[in-house]
Amino acid sequence: MLILGWMAVMAAGGTWWVRRDVTAFARFEALSNTSDRQRFYRRWLVESFAVLVGASVISLWLADALSPFSAFPHAFAPANRALQSRGHPSGDHWLPMAVGLSAGIAISVAIQWRRLKAALSPQPGADAALIPRNRREAALALLLSLNAGFSEELFFRLALPLLLFHVTGSLATSLAVSMLCFGLAHAHYGWKGVLATMAAGALLTFYYLHHRSLLRVMIAHAVIDVLAFFIRPAIADWIIARKPPRWAFLAA
Repeated sequence: MLILGWMAVMAAGGTWWVRRDVTAFARFEALSNTSDRQRFYRRWLVESFAVLVGASVISLWLADALSPFSAFPHAFAPANRALQSRGHPSGDHWLPMAVGLSAGIAISVAIQWRRLKAALSPQPGADAALIPRNRREAALALLLSLNAGFSEELFFRLALPLLLFHVTGSLATSLAVSMLCFGLAHAHYGWKGVLATMAAGALLTFYYLHHRSLLRVMIAHAVIDVLAFFIRPAIADWIIARKPPRWAFLAA
């Protein structure tokens, strides 16, 4: 009953938080003053850490797994065995695979160069508003990326599916619901953003289940965010406009 009550609290609180976040993000998109933007960055940083890490601690305590980095959960072991049973290519096959893959990428880039430039161009997207515009915003955005890697993976990849498994007894259902919640938590990006986030969540889930390392998946998540908010805009500015990155953080 305690677990069911806590899940009801999380469902109600999560629904309220997502709706509030959608409204807040709409206000953030309209901001031009960097001081106002930095206040939003700081608020999101503190709130997301407090809410997700706090919910994770309570959920892991209820699931008898309050040691997330010490051992891989037994509940996830069947998924890990299923992924491991697929095997890996032998050493003799790695070289031709690498050469073939490199050649294929080079040919594709050469053929699709114009499309690649268009794809890299800084066009408005769901997350465009979050791209930092100066060094102070960049520092806060970097902290947001690192926090997302830690707190979101702790909750959506470990705590929530473990708690759901205690209730449903089905690992597949627990993982699927967790990925759905992960996507809905990014509803401020719109429905396309939700679908894209769910797809990213699925990849991160497979990565975690395969490597049995929560730290690895946290780092992978943080790297994805850094690529989205720093590296891609920098490449876009350099390739398309031949100018320094708009946020000029690394350049400094």
